[in-house]
This record gives sequence, structure tokens and C-alpha cells, in this order.
Amino acid sequence: MLPHRLKSIYESKLHNAAWTKNRADMVPAFFFVLLNVLKITIFNFYIIPAGTVGAFLYKFAITFLLSVIVYLPIFKFRSRIFLIAFYVLQSVYIFANLAYYLFFRSYLQIAQSILLLKEGADAAGHFSIPKNPILCIVLIDLPLFIYIMFTYRKVSMLYKRLKPSGRALIAAAVLVLLLTEGYNYAFGYSLIHLAREYTDREHQIIERYGTLVNCFINYSNSSDEEKLIRNFIYGKTRSSPGRKGTPGNIVVIQVESMDSNIINKKYKGEYITPFLNSLSRENIYYPYVLSYHKAGGTSDCEFSTINSLEPLNDFPSIKLKSYMYPNSFLKVLNNHNYATAAFHGNVGSYFSRSSAYSRMGFGEFDDMMAMGLKHVGWGAPDKDVFKHAINKTAGLKQPFLTYTITMTSHGPFTNALNYYKSKRYDDVSNEVVRNYFNTFSYVDEAIKDYVTHILKNFSNTYIFIWGDHTPNINTDEYMQASFIEDSKYFEFVPLIIITPDKIRYTETKKAASFLDIAPTILEASGVPYEIKTDGINLLDFNEEGGKIPYRGRDYDRTYLYDRVAGR
Repeated sequence: MLPHRLKSIYESKLHNAAWTKNRADMVPAFFFVLLNVLKITIFNFYIIPAGTVGAFLYKFAITFLLSVIVYLPIFKFRSRIFLIAFYVLQSVYIFANLAYYLFFRSYLQIAQSILLLKEGADAAGHFSIPKNPILCIVLIDLPLFIYIMFTYRKVSMLYKRLKPSGRALIAAAVLVLLLTEGYNYAFGYSLIHLAREYTDREHQIIERYGTLVNCFINYSNSSDEEKLIRNFIYGKTRSSPGRKGTPGNIVVIQVESMDSNIINKKYKGEYITPFLNSLSRENIYYPYVLSYHKAGGTSDCEFSTINSLEPLNDFPSIKLKSYMYPNSFLKVLNNHNYATAAFHGNVGSYFSRSSAYSRMGFGEFDDMMAMGLKHVGWGAPDKDVFKHAINKTAGLKQPFLTYTITMTSHGPFTNALNYYKSKRYDDVSNEVVRNYFNTFSYVDEAIKDYVTHILKNFSNTYIFIWGDHTPNINTDEYMQASFIEDSKYFEFVPLIIITPDKIRYTETKKAASFLDIAPTILEASGVPYEIKTDGINLLDFNEEGGKIPYRGRDYDRTYLYDRVAGR
């Protein structure tokens, strides 16, 4: 009896010791899952417009339950390859979505990810991803992940021993999730309810269900190109009989990342862009123009200015292969014998510009390859692009419209360092701001050379200079012109118009928008036209401007001006 009893005690101690060891092996895995849940929660919490403690705790709890359902089955595999694959994909997904949100203040969707794969790769290849400490959250669980990789065999064996308990945990997690969704449904904010009002409640879907669920809902709404095209909202019909005389030439300069505030920004008592500042004082100047900077990135600028049409929120409008641009002002000009040409210091395949520009109505489009230029940093230097534009314009018949898109000032604003360096900004503490100031010092010089040439060699010519979007800089040393309201991101750029008779005017009360560009250019040309637009003629300072449509709502122009100007 005694030996048998001693044996039982010994085996019991062995079992307890093994269980104690198993529990010790569980601790790193448990804390890895907790940190992973925290990472996902912080990621989702950061990109919702007005997070609360309650929303954070709700998201953490739901994510934890989902992680139980996901990780327990993964741990049952002997091979660690499944865990590695899942972790890497998850980290890349979080990083890509955060980087996209930091720049566009909107959400990356499946359709965008597929269509903009090349553009994203180009941006990454030229180190154009925004720098922000929040991106480091993808690393918070990395040390424990590495540790688990070395001890994975123990974790996997432990799961097998706890298989019945694991199944029970998964079943319990599924039950709690179902009960939670039932509760949400009863009170009218389940996934079914939110999806019905997707446009207005996208951020609530992300807050409660995450970006992946939001992606699938968006994809189901975006898979039909014809349906997307039907979503465009054209404005009311606007027409003009034209005016007598020779139609005016139009020269457009679209400046990459030129924010409203850079025009009047001084450093050590001197303007960073002295030439642009002088133009703003001596010509027509609209300091705050609402930019449409959505799923199509910079290309949304051309899309909205040329077509006087708000681009789609969650799909790059310029990538619509079957859209024929019926509202393009270029087609009106072409019908009145204008020569139309575009120049861009990047490759034409970027955002499918080569194809889209032809359908918009450009007679010619020279990308950097057609110009015989090479990447210096990312894209060709602006001075080289302007030099090509000058040479090409000399051979165009009049009247003409040229549309030049710059590239030097693309974020992270390091391109100019390859060929221009001003010591004036060496003591600017923030590196991004320092590079931004240096870049626009160069851009200002490039625009000065180009504009001076145009004014000297072409009479009866209107010159339009505007930015495409803000630079994503909000620091003590430089604060861009933007704000967030109604869960929407508003960003503003400047517009300078040089007229043949050198009219002077500065708008001090109302914001303009990209939708105003097309009717203004058509009025400047003097040709008869008919166009659908919610824009106004910015050359008529007495025209009563209607409200500006933006992401499903109409905004008062005076309100937008006061809001961004900080009045």
C-alpha cells in the first residue's frame, strides 16, 4: 500500500510540475495575443474621428474575442509558418492602412489597393511614405512574436493538451459576439443598419467592426464600374455665348503639395516663396481653395478641375476605364480650335494618366519619358519640366492651353536636395519642415523662370497657378491649412490668376473650390460653352457663389473661409 501511495503522490507532483511548466509556457503566448489585440485596437482607434474611452474598450473586447477565434486554431499547427504568414500580413495591412490614412485622412479600400498597387510601390520605392511615430505601433508585439517563434513547439503542444478547453473558448467567443450583434441589431446600430447608410456611417463601421469589414462592404459597392460612374453628381447647367475677339491662351501650373499657407509663410523675416507671394499681391488671389483629395490622390485634382466634378470618395476616379469625361472643359476648347497639351514630371502610367488624359481631351501629353528626362529623386526636376514646356509651347498654334504638373515638391520633400540646397533653412529643427521650405524655395524659382518667359513671349494669355493638396505637415514651425469636421478632412490650396490686363483682387471672405476652375477657364477663353457645374466664375468678383459640395454635404463658402482662416 505504501509504495503505491508514494507512487501516486510522486505522479501527482509530476503532473502539477508539468502543469506549472505548461502555465509558464502559456504566459508569453497570452501576452503576445493581448499586445496584438492592443495593436489592432490602437490602429482602429487612431483612424476614427472622435474616439472615446467607451469606444476603445468596446473595440478591445471585440478584437480580443476575434483573436481567440483566430489564434487558437493557428496554434494547433505544428509548423510556425501559418503564424508567421498571418502576423506578417496583419502588420503590412495595418502599416499600409495607417500610412494611407495619415496622408489622405480617408480609408484604404480593397479596390484602391488593387488598382493603386503600382502607385503604392512607386511611392514606397521613392521613400514617399509619411513619417509618423504612430506607424511604430506595428512593432509593439514584435519582441514577444520573436520569442514565440523560438518556443513555438511548446506552444503548439500545449494547445493540443488543452484542445477541449480551446474549443470551449472559441465557442464562448462566438456566442458572445453573436449576442453582442443581436444587441446592436435591437438598438439599430448593427452592421446591417450601418451598411444601409454606408456613405454617412463608414467611420462607425470602422469603429465597431474594423477596417477589414469596411473594405468588404465598400468592395461590394465598388465592383461595378457603370454603377460607380452613375454615382457622379453633376451640377446645374451653366452656359455663355462667348465674347468677341481672339480667344485667350491658357497656361495652367498645378503645383505638388502647395498648401495655402506657404504663399505667405516667412522664415527669419523673408518669404519662402517671394515670387509667388508677389504674384498673389499683384494679381487675382484666392487664398483658400477647397481641394478634392480623395481615393485618387493627386489625380483627383486634375479630375475635379478639368471636369468640374467631385471625384469618388473610395475609388480612384481617373482609373475608370470606360468613363469618357463628357463634362471636360478640354473638349469645349478643342471644339473651338484650341491646341491642348499636358506635361508631367512623372511617368504617364502613374494613375493611368496617359490613357485618362486622352479621354479627357488633351491633344498631347508628355510625361517625363516623352520629355527625355530621368528620375532625380522621384520624378524630373521642375525646372527641366518647365524648360520642356517652354520649348513645346513655342511650337503650338494659338490659342492653346498647356497644363503642367510639377513633381519636385512631392513628399517627403527630399527630391530638391538632389539638385538644390538653401542654407537659409539649416536651423529649422523639424526635418520635414526644413525640407519643405527648401523645396518650395526651389519651386518658387522654377515657377518664376517659367511665368516670366510666358509673360514676355505670349500676350492675351491667362496664367493659373494652384496647389493640388496640403503637405500633411502640422507642427509648431509650419501648420498647413486644413481641419477636420463632420468626420471629413478639409484641405485648402491657393489659386493665383494672372490676366492679360493684370487685374488685382484678393478674396477675403469666401472659399473657392476645384469645381470653380473649369467655368473660370472657359470664361477666360472667351469661347461659347455649356457645362454642368456647381462652380462659379472666379473672374467675376460679384457673382454670388453657391455652396460647395463635399463628401455628401454642401458647405457655405464664407463658413469654410472663416473656419480655415481661424476666424
